[in-house]
Amino acid sequence: MKRQRLFLNLALLIVCTNVFSQNFVITDPKLEFDGYQLSISYDLIYKNSSDIFYIWVDMKNQTGAPIRARTFIGDVGDSIKPGNDKKIIWVPEEDAIFLDEDVTLELTGERYEREFNKGSMVIMSTAVPGLGQTKISKGKPYWIAGAAAYGAVAGGIIMHSSYKKTHDLYEAESDAVERANLYDKSQSQLTLSTALLISAAAIWVGNIVWVSATPNHYKPLQHARVGLTPARSTKGRITMLSLQIDF
Repeated sequence: MKRQRLFLNLALLIVCTNVFSQNFVITDPKLEFDGYQLSISYDLIYKNSSDIFYIWVDMKNQTGAPIRARTFIGDVGDSIKPGNDKKIIWVPEEDAIFLDEDVTLELTGERYEREFNKGSMVIMSTAVPGLGQTKISKGKPYWIAGAAAYGAVAGGIIMHSSYKKTHDLYEAESDAVERANLYDKSQSQLTLSTALLISAAAIWVGNIVWVSATPNHYKPLQHARVGLTPARSTKGRITMLSLQIDF
C-alpha cells in the first residue's frame, strides 16, 4: 500500500513550460514509477556542449522535513554535460524509505563557470606576453615579460638595421684591414640581432604554451532553482505534481 500511494502521488503530472535560467534550459521533468523504482527524465540544453553542470534532487515530506534519499544514479551529481534524454533513477527501498505521505521532489541544476576563458587568455598572451598569465594569477606582474619581449624585438630590429648599414660599408670598403674590421662588426651585430629576436620569440611562445597548459578550474554560479512540488487537486484528495521555480 505504501508503494501504491507513492505511485499515485507521482503518476499525475501537470504539463509545464520550459524554464530558462541564465541561458540554459532544464525541460519539464517526466516522472515514472513502476512500483519499485522512480525514473526522472529531463533534457539539459545549453549552447556550449563542453560546459558542465551539477544536478541534484531534494525531497521533503509534508512537514518540510528532508527525506534522506542518497542512492540516486544516472545523470545526477557533478560533471553532467548538456544533452537530451537525461535520466535519474531512484529505488526508495535502497535508502530504506517507504513513503506513505505526499512528498516534494525538487530537481536542481547549477552551471559551473570557468575561472578564466582559455581562448581569451591565449589571445591576450599573443598580443602582450605575460598578460594572460597576469589575468589567470589575479594580478601577479607576469606582464613584465611583455615589456621584455617587446624590448627584445625593438633591440633586435635596431641591431639588424645597424648590421645592414655596417655590411653595406663593408662591401663598399676597399681597404683590406678596414674591410675585415667592418665584416667582424657586422657579424657581431647580426649575431646580437638574431639572439634578441630569438629571445623575444621564446618569451612569446613560452607564455602561450604556459597559458594553454594551465588547467581550467571551475566555480559555481547561482541560478533559478527548478523543482517539482505537490499541488492539491480541487477534485478530492488526489495529489498532483506541479513545477516550482524558486529564484
